[in-house]
Amino acid sequence: NLWSEAIGALNNYLELPGSTWPNERCYAMRLLGKCYENLGDLVTAQRWHRLACIEAPNTREPWVDLSLACYRRHMWAESYAAAKSALQITDKALVYTMDPSVWTEKPYDLASISAWHLGRKDEAIVLCQKALEFNPKDTRLMSNLVKMTEAEDG
Repeated sequence: NLWSEAIGALNNYLELPGSTWPNERCYAMRLLGKCYENLGDLVTAQRWHRLACIEAPNTREPWVDLSLACYRRHMWAESYAAAKSALQITDKALVYTMDPSVWTEKPYDLASISAWHLGRKDEAIVLCQKALEFNPKDTRLMSNLVKMTEAEDG
């Protein structure tokens, strides 16, 4: 819970002349976003999540983090766009900054929920079905799919 101290250390890292690897810089920016979220500064957190996407746009992690941050703020259009950007990335770099959760149902789930709120009902259902392919026993995903299909049918 030393969020403020972590912010100082992460900013110091980003200012180092040797801080040049985009994946590592992106990781630091993602952590800055997490720090600010935990401090309750969601605007600054979102700025860091966006900067992480700019730093390493060809990795899923920052896009999923941005989508989740937008989801928490009910910013459906940006959450949807970020999740869809993540899903377009198919090259899974096996580096230490890689987060395995972004290669599971998570981006599909975020895209599905956001699509639903944007009125993209059919797409939301397809995305939820895809999320369930990764985690077929997830009761929340199953419940979401039932609610979505019932709303579409009724």
